[in-house]
Amino acid sequence: MITYHYLENGLLKTQVAQDLEAIPANTIWIDLLRPKPEEEHFIESSLDIEIPSPEEMAEIEDSSRFFENKDSLCMIVSVVSGSQNMNPSLTELSFILNKKQLVCAHYGELTSFRSFETQYARQPQVFKTTDVLMMVLVDAVVDRIADILEKLQDNLNSLSRDIFDESEGQHTEGLQRTVKQLGKYNSLLAKLSDSLLSIRRMLIFCKQSTDWLTPASKAQIKAIEQDIGSLTEYHARMSSEITFLLDATLGLINIEQNSIIKVFSIAAVLFLPPTLVGTIYGMNFHDMPELDFKFGYPISIVLMVLSSLGCYIWFKIKKWL
Repeated sequence: MITYHYLENGLLKTQVAQDLEAIPANTIWIDLLRPKPEEEHFIESSLDIEIPSPEEMAEIEDSSRFFENKDSLCMIVSVVSGSQNMNPSLTELSFILNKKQLVCAHYGELTSFRSFETQYARQPQVFKTTDVLMMVLVDAVVDRIADILEKLQDNLNSLSRDIFDESEGQHTEGLQRTVKQLGKYNSLLAKLSDSLLSIRRMLIFCKQSTDWLTPASKAQIKAIEQDIGSLTEYHARMSSEITFLLDATLGLINIEQNSIIKVFSIAAVLFLPPTLVGTIYGMNFHDMPELDFKFGYPISIVLMVLSSLGCYIWFKIKKWL
């Protein structure tokens, strides 16, 4: 799908392409969402640019993700999508920048782009140059990462209260669900870290391409780098918190399992003396004087009870129960 963004009467307008006709006049930003081959070819031939294929976008080395091609810059960054339903994935986002247009190509829905259109639709003065427009888009992506981190921190605070709630202990099943939840949070956090690293690498490349940057975009890059620095510190603290909560949850699971083992161990010890008594008087040897006692049976029963009771009292004195 091709979406054109162009300036008209001082406003930023949006138009979804219904067919492959001429690009609207004054188009400053072209957004390609899951583009078909014919759509890619149309934009490439119209603007004389090259749009990276999904295979090229998956490359990890800097030389394949950040390069200059003809009269344009090509930059590929990783952004997180699908965080709303806690099923996050990394989507590769391509920026193809020239002096007149900015082309974005991606194969996943980006919430940051939708919020950008709403927030900046009535601020066309911001988009005097395409490099400034790109940096504002990147800033929107970073803001989205910040929003996800804030929501994730709220979820961790709620989970922490549940883990250490003394009013009602959790059972093993609930703690196991907590471990799975922490695993999902850690996976999301790792993807956010990859996204921040990718954007930081892109900003370094942009600063080296000084011929392409205006003073306004350079100032924007500096502000974004400061935001990424603070988010990286925030990310590191959250990663430590997840590790602590995971260790605490596993510790609680071990404590509960040890309590169960303790009950079985005490039960085995309590019934050991009666078992010993019953085993001795079940031997049926010929010379066993107790076998001729009239009250041998009740005496053995009482002996069994007293031996178990003695062990129970001993455990109480030692505070093992």
